[in-house]
Amino acid sequence: MTVALTASMIARRGLELVLVALIGVVFMALVVARVVPAVTGVPTFVVSGGSMDPIIRIGSVVIDEPVAVGKLAVGEVVSLKVGPQQAVFTHRITRIVERDGSVWIETKGDANRTIDPSLVPASAVIGRVAFSVPLLGYVVQMLGTLSGLGLLLMLGVLTLVGASALDLVEEEIRDARRRRLPVRARLGESWTEPGALG
Repeated sequence: MTVALTASMIARRGLELVLVALIGVVFMALVVARVVPAVTGVPTFVVSGGSMDPIIRIGSVVIDEPVAVGKLAVGEVVSLKVGPQQAVFTHRITRIVERDGSVWIETKGDANRTIDPSLVPASAVIGRVAFSVPLLGYVVQMLGTLSGLGLLLMLGVLTLVGASALDLVEEEIRDARRRRLPVRARLGESWTEPGALG
């Protein structure tokens, strides 16, 4: 096997692995963004800030599980929806307070030096963080935009075209090798000089 053929085969296998990985990541992002919320009834969130570093990093997808107000505990990480814009953030519960007959919580991001500025009604809790998937949020966000979807499709097509082109190169190298071999060697016969038997 020639060096060029070996290099082409390695590059093609690499591109095929990239394509499989790309398909796998996109599939996983779709499952996390669409299937998990449909099954659990709780949406998934993409983390856009570093307040929970290093436990939950920017670009992670947070998957919550429903939790009753009475089951909340100090130390748990929860996703909350607060304020006039109903902003969603994910922080750790540092204190639970009873106020005017209802439960309120105090939260803090693990990377923040201070607690969040005000108590939040426990009814603002969307869910308790079951787990998070690092970096997958970037793919989820890309799938949510036309330009991101186009980029992912373009990457897939380019990878497929590259693998196909390398396959053609490999076939050309094999054909060129076959054309250089004597006819009898291509047929598997042993080659002897004329008159050598005799």
